[in-house]
Amino acid sequence: MKFVFAILLGLWVAAPASAQANKPTRDLTGTIADPSGALVSAATITLFAPDNTEIAHTESNDAGNFTLGNVHSTFPGKFHLRVHREGFDDSILALDSHTPLPLKITLHLPSVQQSVSVDAGNTPQLSTEAADNQSANSVDRADLDHLPVFDMDYIGTLSRFLSDDATGTNGVSLVVNGMEVNGPGVSASAIKNVKINQNPYSALFARPGRARIEITTEEGTKDFHGSANFLFRDSVFDASNYFAASKPPERRFFAEGSLTGPIHHSKNNTFLFSGETDTDDLQSTVDAITPTGPIHQSVPTPEHHLFVSGRVFHDYSQGNQLWVSYSYEHSSTKNGGAGGTTLPEAATNQTEYEHEVNVAWTRVVSPHLLNQLHFLVGTNSNPVRSVTNAPAIVVQGAFTGGGAQTDYLRTESHFDGTDLVTFTRGRHELKFGIDVPDISRRGFDDTRLFGGSYSFASLAAYAAGQPATYTLQQGNGHVVFLEKVFALFVEDTLRLRPNLSLTGGVRYSFQNYFHDIPTNFAPRFSLAYAPGKKSGTVLRAGAGLFYDRTGPRAISDILHGDGLHISRFIDTAPTYPELPNRLAAQPPGLVQLDPRARLPALFQFSAGVERQLTPKSTFAANYIGTRGMDQFRSVDANAPLAPNFTDRPDPRYGQLRTIQSDGHLKINALELSFRGKPAPFFSGQAQYTLAKADNNTSGILYFPAYSYHPTADWARSDFDRRHKFDLLGTFKIGPTKPQEWFSFGTALALYSGKPVNVTTGSDNNGDGLSIDRPAGTPRNSLHGPGYAALDLNLTREFSFHKNKEEGRTLALSLNAFNVLNHPNYLTYVGVISSPLFDHPVEANPGRRMQLNLEWKF
Repeated sequence: MKFVFAILLGLWVAAPASAQANKPTRDLTGTIADPSGALVSAATITLFAPDNTEIAHTESNDAGNFTLGNVHSTFPGKFHLRVHREGFDDSILALDSHTPLPLKITLHLPSVQQSVSVDAGNTPQLSTEAADNQSANSVDRADLDHLPVFDMDYIGTLSRFLSDDATGTNGVSLVVNGMEVNGPGVSASAIKNVKINQNPYSALFARPGRARIEITTEEGTKDFHGSANFLFRDSVFDASNYFAASKPPERRFFAEGSLTGPIHHSKNNTFLFSGETDTDDLQSTVDAITPTGPIHQSVPTPEHHLFVSGRVFHDYSQGNQLWVSYSYEHSSTKNGGAGGTTLPEAATNQTEYEHEVNVAWTRVVSPHLLNQLHFLVGTNSNPVRSVTNAPAIVVQGAFTGGGAQTDYLRTESHFDGTDLVTFTRGRHELKFGIDVPDISRRGFDDTRLFGGSYSFASLAAYAAGQPATYTLQQGNGHVVFLEKVFALFVEDTLRLRPNLSLTGGVRYSFQNYFHDIPTNFAPRFSLAYAPGKKSGTVLRAGAGLFYDRTGPRAISDILHGDGLHISRFIDTAPTYPELPNRLAAQPPGLVQLDPRARLPALFQFSAGVERQLTPKSTFAANYIGTRGMDQFRSVDANAPLAPNFTDRPDPRYGQLRTIQSDGHLKINALELSFRGKPAPFFSGQAQYTLAKADNNTSGILYFPAYSYHPTADWARSDFDRRHKFDLLGTFKIGPTKPQEWFSFGTALALYSGKPVNVTTGSDNNGDGLSIDRPAGTPRNSLHGPGYAALDLNLTREFSFHKNKEEGRTLALSLNAFNVLNHPNYLTYVGVISSPLFDHPVEANPGRRMQLNLEWKF
């Protein structure tokens, strides 16, 4: 749960203006909440005319709701609504003929609104608050309903604004209602808004803004509200995949909804129920070359998903609230991994089950002190099984067949939690607390490669039965371990003057299995300055240190590879099939953590300017620099030595995979952002990034081409895109609200290509890894394919109530994705021994159509 510091809301009442003495009247309704979203009772609401004459007043009830009866449904000018509640700053809102109802008003603790909002029109957008940076990307409920969102995946739609190089070993950080979690905890229609890069240098979070998705979910309401969504897609209306010999049959049906309301007519007890079920009959396309010739084949890869969640809220007086929820999720995938050069026989089947209980407690201790506690407990099970029980056969750059050899069972019982205390006094807003992203008991039954894997340098080598390497794992694959990750943080926002605010903080991070506990202090700093109250400009700068964490995979590898559980054997001159006496002669390999290993750190810094373009739109230009220190990678500490590459230094062992933190990363980027409503009929956001990213590692599983010379791998990052442009926008077509004819949403993505690493396909240095590059060829030297996609959404809403914001509404949407049917290849084959070298073998889907039906009440 986040605080929004200085927001002046411009809201308009939806009804046509009239100057008649007998103007129609209706109720002006709304809800009052505190910064955490908890409902506030006994707040005084007063409505003023343009000449500041009081028109009406009332108080919010115990559920935070209020009603001003017999208010003119049209306003000839700007009216104002003032909300007063002891212990909070007053909130003043402008109202005119376009204000949607009911109003949603957030009160702030004292001093939160002392910073300036730059006056560049009637509804200014700029502010000197740390969380109001205009480089952020935000989509609220209204936008989500009118944008082309594939499969109602709102998180995926906003993920285009993330920075791949900043996400870290454990992936993107997902923050829901202020706590880092693995999933949103509700279905799509119960998501209130999604944000990227909000307050990028906050000490409250582990990762920088461009590596963090923040979600706020809906709450319970005293009246019944809900929505039901139905989505249908059939390949008969779609274009064929670029590599498909014929159009395979695909169909998806998706049903989703949410319902909120009171429990037994109680003013204080409400509920939120949400859920979804979908069946996706997908097909993957195989484009490979085998000794018998090319294969162009469609493979069914059906996916099924079920999710249900129930949440109960109890609102106490003075804005205090407790809520508890339970959720269950089940998903399954068949023939996963098939496609491209991977044959159906090398696919996997997997299922996943999860149960989770969430608890949140908000306590307003005093007008200056707020405590927010949120924690969850859950269990998870994820078995993965190979479709074919046979040794894996990998012919570099041509095909992958045999069995997948990726069998495992992962189980987990976890606890996540955060406790945030906010104290305000004078010019200071102090936040401190504890964050526990993960305390988990994890079980991992690893039987990967227990059937062995052959690697061939070329089709000719495969035809001759001459594999380059044979890899086999044996032993006891069961381990159980406790992963502990937590952080302490403190952050102070100081508003020195109305046009200048400073935020400074520090975060201390801890993860078990690593040895640098005393040094994991990550300072953060940001400032915002408005040169003049009327200038319409805000200058921003910031910097912060962000520590990475491994995730469970690396810990599992270290425990499995300790020499007591699983032994890995690699034969660099194998027979086909492998003879038992040859395998018995191979020494076992180990996995170990470098005693010098540290948690990787990312130092990011930026400076930029924000400018108000119109009363409702802004432009931001930012330089962003990123430097990665102590980045994870793996090396073979017992690799054969040059020049013969025949004997390992320690003959007792094979591959000694050592996890190090000696990698580096360097990124320089210029980011241009636009957001807002430049015209009455259009609102949206656009972002262009010019960037250059270099590193010498791709993560904790990455091996350099030659382990004794890892600095030779310094080159373009795997995720380096020189140019990146994204646009999300909505056009309103027709008369004024609420009777538009339809809305027209668009999403445009234009990206330059990521690089491709060029390899020989052979194990030239005898380390058992077919990742060697041709002599004189730098890493990631081949420029990969770009990406271009235009998505469109056409929505028509049918209202069955005079105020469609409050009444029943039916929305019919037609979505088209990749409208121009551009063949967006995933990558190129980088193996020079392959007949497919420098050619694509997989592509993103072509044009797809999607029909959405939504019922809201």
